[in-house]
Amino acid sequence: MGKKSGGKVRVKQLGPKGGGMPLNPLADLAIPPEEQIMIPVKPRSDAGYMVWPMNEMMTMDYDRFPAIYPNYLDSNKTIKMGRRISAKDGVPEPTCMDIHEALASMNIRHVVQPYKGYSRDAESRWDNLGRVLVDLQGAKDKGLLQIGVDGIYDLDNVPDLDMSDENESGNGGAGKKKLLKELAQVIKVLPGRQQRLDQKKRRLEEEKAKAAKAEKEAAAKTKTATSSGAGSGGNRKKKGKKKK
Repeated sequence: MGKKSGGKVRVKQLGPKGGGMPLNPLADLAIPPEEQIMIPVKPRSDAGYMVWPMNEMMTMDYDRFPAIYPNYLDSNKTIKMGRRISAKDGVPEPTCMDIHEALASMNIRHVVQPYKGYSRDAESRWDNLGRVLVDLQGAKDKGLLQIGVDGIYDLDNVPDLDMSDENESGNGGAGKKKLLKELAQVIKVLPGRQQRLDQKKRRLEEEKAKAAKAEKEAAAKTKTATSSGAGSGGNRKKKGKKKK
């Protein structure tokens, strides 16, 4: 503090003047923006619903529609991860939009929930989000399913076994299982899915080639540095006392 004069107080600076102390002493420890890892914000699971057909968006009552997750059809998943049909009847890496396209081609009413994750597979909750609510009664009306009189559509009551068609009796669970098999067959030939898989294959090949090129360049630099170090060491002359 300074001196009092006439009822006023003068404040005296005690620290270094000019550019001595930086405004943020931890600025040198900050991570540059280009090196920061930005974790995407997970969207709300109850957002982005899509009703098909769209003219029933305000009228469709889908609260009691059973859900189909991509894991149910994925031949790459195990039973513990949620696969509900045999691997030979499934399809690798289906998405909720693949299921949507297949159901639309079969003219079955459904609702896409793109941000709903499957609780039994943590990986799919980030890499393959989404589920589809399906009007099984509509599928029955189209003649695709034979649903029993009990009306049970939940597949949780059906054993997770690779069952043959002869062992699947006419109950609700088997009806949903039959729909899963039908969907897998339709999804395999979807043009949009094939285009997506081709793009993914090209991207993986480009990343692999890029990694191989970087590894080759790093090995060449290491080899050059080693050879130059050995050459400079060989040209050195030993110092010693001169003979008289």
